[in-house]
Amino acid sequence: MRYVGKPVRRVEDPKLITGRGSFVDDIQIPGTYYVAFVRSKYPHARISVKPSQNVFTGSQINPGKDFPIPSNEVIYAGQPIAAVIARDRYEAYDLLESVEVEYEQLPYETDPFRAMEDKVKVYSKAESNIYAKKEFVGGEAKKELEQSPIVLSGELHNQRIIASPMETRGTLAWFDGNRLNVWSSTQSAHYLRRNLVSFLGIQNIRVIQPDVGGAFGSKIITHPEEYAVSFLALKLGIPLKWIPTRTEEMLSAGHGRDKWLRYKVGVKRDGTITAVVGTVVGNLGAPYRDANDDDSGNVMSAARMLPGPYRIKHGFVAAYSVNTNLTPTTSYRGAGRPEATYFIESIIEEIAEELKLDPLEVRLRNVIRPEEMPYTNVFGITYDSGNYPELLNSAKSYYEQLKAEAKDNQCVGLAMYVEITAFGPWETARVYAKYDGRIVVVTGTGPHGQGDATAFAQLAADALEISMDLVEVRWGDTDVIEDGIGTWGSRTVTIGGSAVIMASQELRKRLTEAGAKALEADVEEVEYREGKVVHKKTGKSLELAEIIKSAYKLGISLDVTSVYPVKKPTSPYGVHMALMEIDRETGLISVKKYIAVDDVGNVINPLLAEGQIHGGALQGISQALYEEAVINDGTLQNPTFGDYALPTAVETPRFTWKYLTNGLSPHPTGSKGIGEAGTVVGTPVISNAISSCLKRKFSTMPILLEKVLGDQ
Repeated sequence: MRYVGKPVRRVEDPKLITGRGSFVDDIQIPGTYYVAFVRSKYPHARISVKPSQNVFTGSQINPGKDFPIPSNEVIYAGQPIAAVIARDRYEAYDLLESVEVEYEQLPYETDPFRAMEDKVKVYSKAESNIYAKKEFVGGEAKKELEQSPIVLSGELHNQRIIASPMETRGTLAWFDGNRLNVWSSTQSAHYLRRNLVSFLGIQNIRVIQPDVGGAFGSKIITHPEEYAVSFLALKLGIPLKWIPTRTEEMLSAGHGRDKWLRYKVGVKRDGTITAVVGTVVGNLGAPYRDANDDDSGNVMSAARMLPGPYRIKHGFVAAYSVNTNLTPTTSYRGAGRPEATYFIESIIEEIAEELKLDPLEVRLRNVIRPEEMPYTNVFGITYDSGNYPELLNSAKSYYEQLKAEAKDNQCVGLAMYVEITAFGPWETARVYAKYDGRIVVVTGTGPHGQGDATAFAQLAADALEISMDLVEVRWGDTDVIEDGIGTWGSRTVTIGGSAVIMASQELRKRLTEAGAKALEADVEEVEYREGKVVHKKTGKSLELAEIIKSAYKLGISLDVTSVYPVKKPTSPYGVHMALMEIDRETGLISVKKYIAVDDVGNVINPLLAEGQIHGGALQGISQALYEEAVINDGTLQNPTFGDYALPTAVETPRFTWKYLTNGLSPHPTGSKGIGEAGTVVGTPVISNAISSCLKRKFSTMPILLEKVLGDQ
């Protein structure tokens, strides 16, 4: 292996850091008009919008339906209810003031527990506010709970936060007389195309994903505005561009988390967990099909992953996905696994405090043993491989080091995680040779800043035994690869990369065949090595460029598309810890050091992997200390970066990352996925450290200054 496993610098960066990236708003088509959306002022109301020459309502875009644009009833503040079209962006926003909207306010509900009572219907056409309910049962949890010598109980809330990528959503749509072309800041061009085909009833649609300035899950689903802009571009026959303001973005896109756990846990006096009984409630926000389907699955994941990496044999959890009159929640980095980890790791911390045991020791007494792998948890989730005790013991020296460093007003927090990554159902890759001797890799995934192009180039270069300089990586165009799934769930390198390996290996076979024919030999008489085909007896050889030209002359296709089917997801795991300092007079909290020890299988590129840990852990820290969607009267009160707190470089601690490779995945890459690990575990690391310092239990986040000072 020449490249895999090495910290190769990102091949994507030169374009981006020199300002030559091309994002949706950079794309210019002559004659483009601009779209702005009138948005609801209220969380629930009947509406009447007066259409005019430049104003298009839900009745025109989706007659007789309330999705994607409502015709009669709005169900969250910030919901788009009409589109305005103008020559430029400024004129479009000015025209919003002239749109006539009549509101008849209706009762609304933002609390998911009250919403479950169905006293107030958050949407008049829904039979119930409970979108989905499921019970997960294993063993005899209630019986074991009754027999446990210690029973702890409580409530935990993983608060509502807002995905905040540097680039907002955005769409440019243009019907060129033959087909509809759509450029979108999306996480999957193919997923968006499938939804547009279904909505518009036409097949001739091309979707292009240009450079994307981050997403964190908020750009997975197809948003109402994307449907509307595409419909209007097709209807009017002119190019239309929509780029929301930051406030619009925060009001209407990518809210995440907002899940609750009410629990009872049985514990032996040595800290061994006997049973968990609980209720998980997810606040999905308003009924919106694409978003509800997405985040309801995350509620179920939060319930099923509640046991974490621990040998809990008896469990019962009832999971409810509940609609309210808030912005719909969608997958946010980790998507259910951070909530589950926060819940169980907070409980572990509570057990350690109750029994006066070391938190790491409590984990060692409960973790799954290597001889039990693959291990199926009490709710049916299978963890494929790993050695959890070894990883905990590997982390122990760092943990003790941090505790030894801790001074007055400083404490150490610790948390462990296991997550499920590398989801299916499949992924595609196309690898082909150009006549000039270069190799092109096209992935069906949709990277948006993670550095996956570098990893794909490493995998292809190693499979073909060539220089990475000869490999180009492309993605995000439904015209250049037949289909694909997308980038989310830490699946891209593991699943997309496995498809790249398969396609590259098939291309290598074809290159060998072409080289053999050009050398007038049988395939068995030659061998492929270091980008050459060499005759075993004569020593004659052909360079890659010569082989490719020969293949074209011989009629041998050097264009391979592979589909990699996913039989089972995989399960990375790790232990993270942090050294915290609390100013007892001001309540100010600062994270001094953060150490992560992970096993994510084969690490394709340590530089990329460590970068994912840094960014992910900082998002976890941010949720614990700063971020919260503040809701009052059903309306978001902090929809700007001026009042929605995000960490800066000043708040960023010094990171140290170490990794093990005990738990290889069964996929061709051998990797497990690391894109979400830091966010999955980072939040309880910080909340546990604060609880340890203050000897107090916190049931929700962020843990703000007033909570530290005693006003909880």
